Amino acid sequence: MPWLLMYGVSSFMVIHNSWFRSDRPGREVLFEKTYGRPVNLQGANNSPELRAAAQEILKECNLEGAFWADKPNRDTLHIDRFSFRDSISLTYSAKDQKLKAERQPMHWSQVPVRMHFRGGYGQPGFGNKFWGLLVDVACGGIIIWVASGLIMWWRLPRWRTWGAIAVAGGILSFALLVWTL
Repeated sequence: MPWLLMYGVSSFMVIHNSWFRSDRPGREVLFEKTYGRPVNLQGANNSPELRAAAQEILKECNLEGAFWADKPNRDTLHIDRFSFRDSISLTYSAKDQKLKAERQPMHWSQVPVRMHFRGGYGQPGFGNKFWGLLVDVACGGIIIWVASGLIMWWRLPRWRTWGAIAVAGGILSFALLVWTL
């Protein structure tokens, strides 16, 4: 039950992001410096090549941990180093040879969203891998819950018509949602 609540709340917060933005603390600049080391900007967003370049920068800045790496444009590398406590955004400009780091302290409204987007097995550290395992166990529990509900429904012939309507409605609403996306 806590997993469904956490994902429900965090999904609501992602969908209605503008409702929760006003109380977020601003970013504080940690440093802005010249970064003359060569950085490989090859690869797509969060690709192994880009992640290796980002990991090297994080290690040199003593900011190792869970992160995402993307390229907003050809000569810029953006690294989002995240934890439950805060988020550190690093931006490297190949054109200017500059590296800027900004820290955003955690606020209560960000906790469920940070729990939702942890990254799991693809991130370094025991905590992230354990979080991935807990998510897998919760997903397995949900699948078993759905399967057992279908089995129970099928064994109660008196309720098969209503169950069929509910299943058909669920399939139809899902198909409609996917079709409109």
